[in-house]
Amino acid sequence: MKHLPNLLSCLALSMSAVASASIFPDPQALLAHYLQGKPTEGNPALAASMGYFAHHDAALKDMLNSGSAEVESIVTGASYCFAAVASKPSPSLLPTLYSQDGQCNAIDTALAKRSWYYTDPQCKTAIEYKNESDTEFCLREFDYKAQRYGNSEELNFVQDAWMPGYTATLPITTKPQSFGEIPLVQRTTYKTTFNERGSCHLEMRVYKNANNHNATPIMMIHGGGWLERLGTARTAEAQLAQFTDAGFVVYMPFYRLVEDREAGPACNQVNIEDSKQDIRDAFLWVQANNANYTSSDKSVRITGQSAGGHMAVWLSQQFPNKVDKIAPMFPVADFAHQLKEVQDGTYVHGYIERMIAILSGKAHWQDLTGDEPVVLNNSLLEAIEHAPAQAPEMFISHGMADTIVSPSQSLRLCNALSGSIATGPAQANSLVFNKQYAQVQCRDGSELHLLEKAEHHFDGCGLGLCDVGGQDGLVAAQALMTNMIEWLK
Repeated sequence: MKHLPNLLSCLALSMSAVASASIFPDPQALLAHYLQGKPTEGNPALAASMGYFAHHDAALKDMLNSGSAEVESIVTGASYCFAAVASKPSPSLLPTLYSQDGQCNAIDTALAKRSWYYTDPQCKTAIEYKNESDTEFCLREFDYKAQRYGNSEELNFVQDAWMPGYTATLPITTKPQSFGEIPLVQRTTYKTTFNERGSCHLEMRVYKNANNHNATPIMMIHGGGWLERLGTARTAEAQLAQFTDAGFVVYMPFYRLVEDREAGPACNQVNIEDSKQDIRDAFLWVQANNANYTSSDKSVRITGQSAGGHMAVWLSQQFPNKVDKIAPMFPVADFAHQLKEVQDGTYVHGYIERMIAILSGKAHWQDLTGDEPVVLNNSLLEAIEHAPAQAPEMFISHGMADTIVSPSQSLRLCNALSGSIATGPAQANSLVFNKQYAQVQCRDGSELHLLEKAEHHFDGCGLGLCDVGGQDGLVAAQALMTNMIEWLK
């Protein structure tokens, strides 16, 4: 138990507004605390993480007895649980709800039982609202098997009540969490598929500030190489309070995955085109239901990270008359060129090599010829180059030190918007960085934003300083995120 003092001191640390500060306790200290049956000492974060362990007690002890490496997943989930509860914003940042009992009176939102309440002091706009316990929140959000996160099966095809969107306030973002109100989140099922492995219930999460009825709509598509969702979607979701505070209603869909490791058996082992079809259906759901969440007449904006960035570009090509603005972040928008760079040795990194092989159904990337359907169907830039006026306005962003997706993907996307991939304005040898930040005008209304020393997922932080290239890189990344949110309005 020698690490326990550090664990308990995390409560003070987690209140810091600096996103790069570690909010995670020593996972082994958490495990030892549980196994020794120590008290939680009135600490909500510790109580929630112990409740998380208790729920998985049988599985945890089996893993410990057998020496299974899977125990790390449970311990990591408990660590995330502690961090999330320890860093929950003050209840004073919850929206004010009202109850009508002769008069329209404000209630304590944090203590409200599941019921119908009003979001305005005139008691005209009603919503169903609920709270959930810290442990319930943790079990749903930090499922160690990665099967409950993004799975709406327990909703039984009905919308859940609105509840505080604490996943959107988790301080693991490069841009420090700063907002005036905790957004509410509503979970629902936008699509159900059936196969021999069961039924896959794909969840849509809608985030908005309670009394903002004219919010700008945006759909956020998580990344993960079409192979995973847990870590990448959580990083994406942690950005959302920044969007809602800036006046957005955010739609976040989950989709089926290619590999058999996350999302559950019925929601994986598909091909990339199935995943893309899910996102297309998610967009159609948003189009059909948007008026239920906002009266804004603005078009639905789209943003996404990595694989999500690819699908943002692809989706804009599917609905050219409905999508005006997209913000693809470190997108892999041109499979053919990414494969070329892997094969000619100009970009040699294991993740992208493995990803392309898996998505193509090949044992190794060296088996690819470039004529495979997955390569041809997901090389999106030539269509943009041939008809750039049909493409929406874009805010493209990438880290030049990215070891997951080649930065040339974003440079070439910017050039395609200009009408010439070969000679467009984004040329690697002519980039000028000012304190690690460079901006390129691709065409009127479209911009490329680059971070000189930033890695993949520069928008999220792990333990310690974000992987963006030191203090100047951190400032640059924060400025980029601020600029992107403002641009999307």
